[in-house]
Amino acid sequence: MKSVLIIEDDISVAEAVSFVLERNGFRTTRVETGAAAAALLKSQHFCGALVDVWLGEEDGLDVLASLRAQGNTLPVVVMSGGGPGHTLESVSARADVLDACAVLFKPFTDEELLDAVNRSCPDAGCAAD
Repeated sequence: MKSVLIIEDDISVAEAVSFVLERNGFRTTRVETGAAAAALLKSQHFCGALVDVWLGEEDGLDVLASLRAQGNTLPVVVMSGGGPGHTLESVSARADVLDACAVLFKPFTDEELLDAVNRSCPDAGCAAD
């Protein structure tokens, strides 16, 4: 079963994303901060991750930049609703530079979520559990 890490501080969004993915055969783990994600990534294997741009006091793109700086090549889908300093264009451009697999703009459909995650987590890159 493919395992996906969800880095999202809004519990309702994290639960909705998790529900859709689990209903479609994924196992999910949810964390609310970049620090929690970094700690988990040291001990667990994930096929991919979803990271929200607005993580309370953190910037999800900075979390992704930190992972990349540590050599982590985990496939990542960025989620964003835009906002001050985070226009849809700027999020897309920075996510591209950080080698994100896709950017989902909120609100997104279940189909858009599944398409982005399926493209980001190909079977060949995931160990079956």
